[in-house]
Amino acid sequence: MSNLASAHYSAGRAAQASAAAQEALAAHRALDNPRGEGNILRVVSCLQLEEGSAEEALNSAQQALDIALALRDDRLEGFWLIALGDAQRSLGKHDEAFTSYQRSAALHRRLGNRSREALAWYGAGQTYQALDRGPEAAQFHRRAVAAHRELGDAWYEAVALEGLAGAVVADDPGAAAGHWAAALELVSGYDDPRAVATRERVEAALGRN
Repeated sequence: MSNLASAHYSAGRAAQASAAAQEALAAHRALDNPRGEGNILRVVSCLQLEEGSAEEALNSAQQALDIALALRDDRLEGFWLIALGDAQRSLGKHDEAFTSYQRSAALHRRLGNRSREALAWYGAGQTYQALDRGPEAAQFHRRAVAAHRELGDAWYEAVALEGLAGAVVADDPGAAAGHWAAALELVSGYDDPRAVATRERVEAALGRN
């Protein structure tokens, strides 16, 4: 159920993800399985954030992180810190978000997980962008793009390219258009709700520029 919830969330099927997540959360708690509970709390946090419930998302992510810290599990801490950083950024807690992303990146670097390290870089880039600091944001997005491209992860490369385009568009609209076009090509073969929404968003951005 946890994996099903995660898959529905990744595809952008919020209602199905939420139903599966709540069932999984109840089961993990009944089984006294803290690792499973923390992992599904991460998914719940992501769903709450997309629904606009940032405070609830922060609370869920913090609960997950507390479990990771109690277990002294660096792998779980590193991953769940990304969700915490996302919630903090959404609430305008930028310094706290930077701390979460930096800690996550450092843990993943030590663990050798380049994909999740790149996700932490993306979060840092989005935080700089929220502060209207495009050059710093672009640096982190470029690192994320390069890592995901080298790893052959087309989806997250497209996500990072969209972030990079948004970071550079004010100073270099031509470069931004190139990044958006590359992102559009990467998601063109997918028809799940999240990919469709990404295509529509990128096409609209290209139309405006």
